[in-house]
Amino acid sequence: MRILKLTIAAAAGAMCLVALSVRPTAASSPSSPLAVDGASVFGSKCAICHGKDGAGTPNWKSKGQPDLSSADWQKSRTDAQISEIVKNGKGKYMPSFKAKLSDDEVNAVVAHVRSLKKR
Repeated sequence: MRILKLTIAAAAGAMCLVALSVRPTAASSPSSPLAVDGASVFGSKCAICHGKDGAGTPNWKSKGQPDLSSADWQKSRTDAQISEIVKNGKGKYMPSFKAKLSDDEVNAVVAHVRSLKKR
């Protein structure tokens, strides 16, 4: 009986050690770009002005807001330029998000903006 208890205790201890030694992969880490949903971030931070489809809202378009889904607009901006605008803002109406979004979130937003391109 004593050997059975020791065997069970050893097996339980080994399972605990294995569980503690397993580290999450980059894909499962919350700060990983793969874990950030660009559509959700865009929806919560950007869509109020840019619309869910990126085409903009009439009120903001009248103030010079571009259609982010336009093929011409998409071709005229690099990912780095879009990232810079998201982080630092632009002009009078586009606010800075560098204090509100992580780099991974900004990158996910840029990827989402790219996905808005009209065919």
